[in-house]
Amino acid sequence: MPHSVNPALQPNTLKIAILGAAGGIGQSLSLLLKTQLHFPLKTNSTQRDKNHIHLALFDVNEDAINGVVADLSHIDTPVSISNHSPKTGIEDCLKNCSLVVIPAGMPRKPGMTREDLFTINAKIMSSLTDSIAQNCDLSKVFVLIISNPVNSLVPVMVNRLWSKYPQLSKGTNIEKRIMGVTKLDIVRASTFLHEVNIDADITPRTNDMPDVPVIGGHSGETIMPLFSQSRSYKSLDRDQINYLVHRVQYGGDEVVKAKNGLGSATLSMAHAAFKVVNKFVSLLLGNVDQIHGICYVSLKDADGSPIAPGAEQLLKSIDDCSFFSIPMSISKKGVTAIDFDIIDRMDNYERNEMLPLCLPKLKNSIATGSKFGSQD
Repeated sequence: MPHSVNPALQPNTLKIAILGAAGGIGQSLSLLLKTQLHFPLKTNSTQRDKNHIHLALFDVNEDAINGVVADLSHIDTPVSISNHSPKTGIEDCLKNCSLVVIPAGMPRKPGMTREDLFTINAKIMSSLTDSIAQNCDLSKVFVLIISNPVNSLVPVMVNRLWSKYPQLSKGTNIEKRIMGVTKLDIVRASTFLHEVNIDADITPRTNDMPDVPVIGGHSGETIMPLFSQSRSYKSLDRDQINYLVHRVQYGGDEVVKAKNGLGSATLSMAHAAFKVVNKFVSLLLGNVDQIHGICYVSLKDADGSPIAPGAEQLLKSIDDCSFFSIPMSISKKGVTAIDFDIIDRMDNYERNEMLPLCLPKLKNSIATGSKFGSQD
């Protein structure tokens, strides 16, 4: 097996753990991270906070992760890599990590909803939460959750840390750095709108992809693509908007059906996750002081107070729904501001039809995850 220098011995190393790295998303994401993480030095500085990236890849399938890492280690980039399994221990994987990315879990199969996955993947998430609590610095580490159902699994981790590890999590503001990755919904909205625009001759064929914010949750009608806030919105008729909204909300089903029992969205999810991880890497390397994006987060801290400016206003607009995917600003300390104004910018259809469908289902998923996470 390839030899990996322990990143703990290199103080300028940014260590990223991928938990579930031998799976469909994990392999593709690891390939993108190994090959595409290229950052120029800051223009006003000759040195970053950190200047080397190490990928620590963990999977319960020892043979698979050994093979993945052996394969990736032959790629000619300076990003170093190490393999970890239950045999070698998850502790070495997580030690000194600044960023933990979790695609681990069972994928969806035909006929399954994301909620059907909950019991199995919630147990996996609970175990990984324990490992993160015991091996990571909760005052600094960021956790990006890809595993489904995101609507419930982010509350599982947050509430488990609060309830089972109060002494370790107290004062760390860890809830500001645990985020569900919902970027695939945004990627789909951009892709599908671009296709409609081309087919309808609304815009000429260009390399510019439309920007569509997607808020709410990450399952069915909890997904709220805000096409009203895209530049080409006025050119769309109601049938086109209905088609686009439904396709974004149920785009995952397209892939599950097309793969006919052989998996769910892995390549597109890996692409979307890479876009998110790429921003966090830039932040953690010290290239930028803040990043901006849409993630699914807890809007309240362990005491029930709003986690950041803008959260209180958002909570009033969404019937006190405690987890939500929303545009935000993020520093190394975590979420620093919530863009609650995006709710006010919604059109009547989004506000009066989409939001009332989203909130009850999302709150139910949150309650399920929170209850599971609060159990011993």
